Amino acid sequence: MGFTIYTTTISLAETLSVGVSRAFVGVPADRICGVVVYGTDHSAEYHHLLGEIKCAVRGALNRPLPVTLVPQPILPADGFTLDIYTLDSNATFRIEELGGICYGVIEEGEDKMLFVEGVVSSDFGASVEQQSREVFGRLESLLSRYGFAVDDIVRQWNYIGNIVAYRCGKQNYQEFNDARTAYYSKGAWRNGYPAATGIGASFEGIIVGCITFKSGRAGAVCPIDNPLQVAAHVYSKSVLIDHRADATKSTPKFERAKLIECGHGACCFVSGTAAIRGEQSLEAESVVEQTIKTIENIEYLVSAENLLRSGCRSCKLQYAKLHVFIKHAEDYEQVREVVERAYPQVAVTYTVADVCRGELLVEIEGILIS
Repeated sequence: MGFTIYTTTISLAETLSVGVSRAFVGVPADRICGVVVYGTDHSAEYHHLLGEIKCAVRGALNRPLPVTLVPQPILPADGFTLDIYTLDSNATFRIEELGGICYGVIEEGEDKMLFVEGVVSSDFGASVEQQSREVFGRLESLLSRYGFAVDDIVRQWNYIGNIVAYRCGKQNYQEFNDARTAYYSKGAWRNGYPAATGIGASFEGIIVGCITFKSGRAGAVCPIDNPLQVAAHVYSKSVLIDHRADATKSTPKFERAKLIECGHGACCFVSGTAAIRGEQSLEAESVVEQTIKTIENIEYLVSAENLLRSGCRSCKLQYAKLHVFIKHAEDYEQVREVVERAYPQVAVTYTVADVCRGELLVEIEGILIS
């Protein structure tokens, strides 16, 4: 159940139907299990544009597909970037829809996975708490349909409009974390929290996409910690931001990475990672130094030494995909130079997005496969 990810860009000069059809050329259409589209920065057009993209995908493939539209401008040009996820194993899968949410049901031997498109809040004018609870409620209904519990989520993507801004005195990211903690309280999390990214988005809404996984084999799921960083779910209150005296200030519930053994291989999801050592941001560093420190964090995280320390079985991993979120578009060239020097053969998507701490300038997430 590993993934191969094809990345392509659609220019604004193309119609969506033409651009999407072109994007699928050369991709094994019968193995496509999901598409993530990056672009747009306007709340007002979001739902309409998402509908257009889904229609274009359905028209190109003659079937529905999980589609997530992430409102983050792409770099270095205008338009859209598509990450096309394909299964690189003999797993069987089917695409289904429930309550307006499209998802893939993937099965191989004792292993079962759901690939769920981004669940989008319906009312961008509602509070972050209301939007988050709506999204998590819809997600919970979907997972329970197939016997998945919240603690079967192994990878989660959280896109939060104006992530470091405030509404009614409460920071948007902190309000989202409080809602996530409430939802996660329904699980035992014996295999650790999911790998996750909590990142800004250029609209007022909330989007949550995820991958769930369960197996009849013991030890198929392994959480990976990083000794260079304090685990996010045990951060001290001093690094959690809220100006209200009565604030709960729940911690962000995720692991630094999550490795799953599936079929004859393994897939490692690297959470959104930034220039944090211990639990403190390296805020005095330049964007170049923050990028270097972020890459150092990732490299140690997925090193053979740390995988062994985390109790993962020995496997040789290679990068399938990286995504780099850059706070200021003008920093793109400097960041790209550092990233491409470290990963010359890896496909990389670059977008503009606020990181969850105002002082951080860059964040990187990734997927590795054996």
